[in-house]
Amino acid sequence: MTTLSVTVPDMACGACVTTITQAVQAVDPSAEVKTDLGSKAVDITASVTAEALTEAIQKAGYTVA
Repeated sequence: MTTLSVTVPDMACGACVTTITQAVQAVDPSAEVKTDLGSKAVDITASVTAEALTEAIQKAGYTVA
């Protein structure tokens, strides 16, 4: 399992959270995604690589810091 904690500076609303969650679950349907809009934090536990997760978020149109 891969655990990834990133900041997504342009995550601004509930729709952003949904889009990011769907993007991650498109590459790993069993991924667990926890978000905190206040701190712009995204914590993911998945069975794919951190690179694949980061790429999925970026392809959805978000910056990963």
